[in-house]
Amino acid sequence: MRHEIKKIAKITDELTTFFLEYNAKIVEIKLEETGENKIISVLAKQIDNVDEVIKEIKEHLSYERAIEMEEYYWELTGESECHDGLSLVGVMVDEASLDYSIEDSFVYVELIRKHEVQRKKK
Repeated sequence: MRHEIKKIAKITDELTTFFLEYNAKIVEIKLEETGENKIISVLAKQIDNVDEVIKEIKEHLSYERAIEMEEYYWELTGESECHDGLSLVGVMVDEASLDYSIEDSFVYVELIRKHEVQRKKK
């Protein structure tokens, strides 16, 4: 259980760092646990270069969850000096959705991590 909590914290750290690197003036984070999932929502506002942010997020969060990679590399999440950490986030979540507005310079990311039991049932 403690590892799961740390993984959520690392994912949150990686996303926060990513948005701050693009000079987000406001970053709102919401963590929610449902019976089946952990949901991480991040809203970043007043970001520089929204086009590039969107491209990076789409590229790195499009990976499929890989439990075996997650077990070996999760501790590195949030520690990278480049955007490779986002790729680690991508393999640590089951679903990722993205909403954004270039005109209003905001990006909203929602990540879903299914509980162990839910993944094994599928």
